[in-house]
Amino acid sequence: MAGYLSFTFLLACLLQTGQSAYTTVRPAVLGLTLERSPDARTFRVVRRARGKVEVLASGERAACEALMVELLEKKHGTGNLNVPFMTLGGRQGWADEKILAGWRIQANVITGHHRLLDPRDRRRAWGSWQGCCVVLEKQRLRLGLAPASDKLVLLLHGLGRSRHSWARMKATLAAHGHEVFDVGYPSTRRSIDEHTAQVSRLLDRAEGAREVSFVTHSLGGIVVRQLLAKKRPWQQRIRAKRVVMLGPPNRGSVIAKKVRRSSAVRLVLGASISQLTAAQVAKIPAPPIPFAVIAGGKGDGSGYNPLLDGDDDGVVTVANTKLDGMADFRLLRCLHTSLMNHDRALALVRDFLEKGSFGTR
Repeated sequence: MAGYLSFTFLLACLLQTGQSAYTTVRPAVLGLTLERSPDARTFRVVRRARGKVEVLASGERAACEALMVELLEKKHGTGNLNVPFMTLGGRQGWADEKILAGWRIQANVITGHHRLLDPRDRRRAWGSWQGCCVVLEKQRLRLGLAPASDKLVLLLHGLGRSRHSWARMKATLAAHGHEVFDVGYPSTRRSIDEHTAQVSRLLDRAEGAREVSFVTHSLGGIVVRQLLAKKRPWQQRIRAKRVVMLGPPNRGSVIAKKVRRSSAVRLVLGASISQLTAAQVAKIPAPPIPFAVIAGGKGDGSGYNPLLDGDDDGVVTVANTKLDGMADFRLLRCLHTSLMNHDRALALVRDFLEKGSFGTR
């Protein structure tokens, strides 16, 4: 391989034409980018720095990808010594930073170190971001990892929940041809702005996506509103399409208002809970793309929680889920924590993502 590396590097130095005709295959990995020619017959590995393009290799895709991994491993290594073992998958202490075909690189919100998990939540690498990226690239080559579709759906859970709460929704949407990211984010350990920045990084690194839709629960809906409130780099290549919000406190949370001054509550639920008051949420614009709301309640005007006025799902009032400009709305007889697993909610979400309305369901 060393001889091949020297030959391809020398060959790359001789390439002087057709530089601008190549297009990016996927987002750069640690400064290296895989590109393809217009006829998709020739690929190359390039490094961009200070406005200059350095071609490191050119040829068949498999050879270029193998060389790219070799270069990355030589420079960054593969992290700390690792023994694969099962984890809880990252609840409130871990944040997803990259997802590919069920594999995910996560950052620890306390120590800042990273780990790579496989689809069964087994740790495959840990240590630096760079080392985890290298191991993921090696797994990509070994297993042929690739997105299932260019239609991406991001699932964002609520406060205190985890990505595992989306198991049924994820399976349903994947079965209907979507690439699904069940995003794990530390909802009780960071602010809404920090959650938004994390999701934006995930989309910056998302591979093969041409469009993205969002399905959210509770706090997740506010995070997406903040995400879409301004233009971001990922939107240059990925079109934001639709949003479905389940039980969102779109007009604030009465419970958040009551407990926001409690130091004990903030210690447990973090900064986000104090940002869910009506005054704070009102500062965030509605999504600039078609969006729909599914609320939980009893449908009798009284709701499940006697401490809340009007109908409610036990946590959020039906009135507070509504937002001006919504394309559709449904009320389901359901508690807040069960909305994402409700049979009718699964069907409604699928309909809106595919058709832009809930139809007659």
